[in-house]
Amino acid sequence: MFHVSQPLRRIRPVHVVAAGALVLATTGGATAAAVITGSQIQDNSVTTKDIKNGSLLVKDFKRSEQSKLTGATGATGATGATGATGATGATGPQGPAGTTGPQGPAGASAFTPPPAGTVIKGGGVLNANTSAAGVAIRDYAPLPFTTSTPLRITAPRNLWLGAHTFAADVRAGETNTTACAGTASAPNPAPGTMCVYLTEVGNISDVALFDGVDVGADGGDRNGFYVWGTSDAAGAMLVRYVWAYEAS
Repeated sequence: MFHVSQPLRRIRPVHVVAAGALVLATTGGATAAAVITGSQIQDNSVTTKDIKNGSLLVKDFKRSEQSKLTGATGATGATGATGATGATGATGPQGPAGTTGPQGPAGASAFTPPPAGTVIKGGGVLNANTSAAGVAIRDYAPLPFTTSTPLRITAPRNLWLGAHTFAADVRAGETNTTACAGTASAPNPAPGTMCVYLTEVGNISDVALFDGVDVGADGGDRNGFYVWGTSDAAGAMLVRYVWAYEAS
């Protein structure tokens, strides 16, 4: 005798859902309202896949952990290139003129003596032609200033010849190398002294110096002096000299 078995039916998902619904219907609302607490969760069992991405907030962490959320300070950026120098601005307007300063002291004048200590230098030439020996010639050397004191060949004398190499042609007593130190190229007269330094003498002798008053009443004793001499023979007579004066 043959026994025919019935085929097994395959359980489908719809059957599982239906069974679940049946269980919930029989258990009532108390089971559906149950809340799972932290004590019911096993430690270290919740992983990142159980947490919804982007759901956690900073306040969800302990304060001691919140401070650790700050990232490391980033590296300093490179310094930018220096910008180009701007163009120079236009020149501003000229300011007003300042007040006029006080007037300075008056300069030296030919009509008044120069300041004390001033050294003034000059020069001259006595030159003439004679037809015989023994002819007296004199030449006046005017000064471009007024001396501090009159020039004199009497005491107290202040008109002298300085050092020279023409002793045979110069009158005795005319030379004073103390009052008229130095040379024609580097004269060094004493204060208030007119010094004459001979540089060339030809066909003339008895060379001497005179101030203006001693030769004539011309009042030139503070504005010049005379160079005097006599010819040795017929022909050209020559005396070249440099004078220097230091105001006192």
